[in-house]
Amino acid sequence: MKIGCADFLGARHPRIGEPLVKVETYPIQWREPRLDLAELARLRWVEGYSRKQLAEKYGKTTVAIQNYFQDLKRREFCVSGLSERERKKILWASKN
Repeated sequence: MKIGCADFLGARHPRIGEPLVKVETYPIQWREPRLDLAELARLRWVEGYSRKQLAEKYGKTTVAIQNYFQDLKRREFCVSGLSERERKKILWASKN
C-alpha cells in the first residue's frame, strides 16, 4: 500500500465541525461628500465668514477649509453654481 504525503497532514480522522464564519454588515462611506464650493466661496468672500466660522458651520477643521480654498483658487473659481459676475467678484476679493 502506497502512502502519500497528504495522508500525514492534518488530523488522522475527519473532523466535523461548524464553519467559523460570521457575517455582519456595516454601513461605510468611502468618501465624505464634497462641500458646495460655490456656496463656500460666497460665504467666504461675499458674506465675509472667517475660516473658523466656516469650519464650525461645516463641521470641518480650518485646515480642511483652507484646502477647499486652495482648490477653488487653482480652478480660478470656475465652479458650477457661480455666475461669471460672481466668479469675477470673488476672484477680485480673494486677491485683495
